[in-house]
Amino acid sequence: MTPTELLAYAQHLLRGLGDSTSGNASRLAAVVARQALEATVLERCDVVNAPCENATMRARLAILKSLDDRATADRLASLWHQLSACCHQHAYELSPTVGEVRSLCEDLAAVMSANQPAPSSRAKPNL
Repeated sequence: MTPTELLAYAQHLLRGLGDSTSGNASRLAAVVARQALEATVLERCDVVNAPCENATMRARLAILKSLDDRATADRLASLWHQLSACCHQHAYELSPTVGEVRSLCEDLAAVMSANQPAPSSRAKPNL
């Protein structure tokens, strides 16, 4: 699945749930949204000509901070950490609410739409 499809599925999981609802649905949506973010980061690494399929996510985010737009890379890193926190269940923390996960999904959608690669305007050379 593409990052856009993954994010759409995460948002689909949240539809119809109240903002204050928490539990498995919001956590599952956070996991799917994090997968969308991770796929987006891999795509961005390829765009900046730094393929890193075997690197950790922290390393990939560091690569993006060095080679890509710094503000976008910082936003992706922040979203990744927030979504990761939503994915993990701790005995001393409340589960993420639907509203929290929905807000993170909306932020991710904004970052993804702002960084869509522009269609190439150059003509293909004749061989």
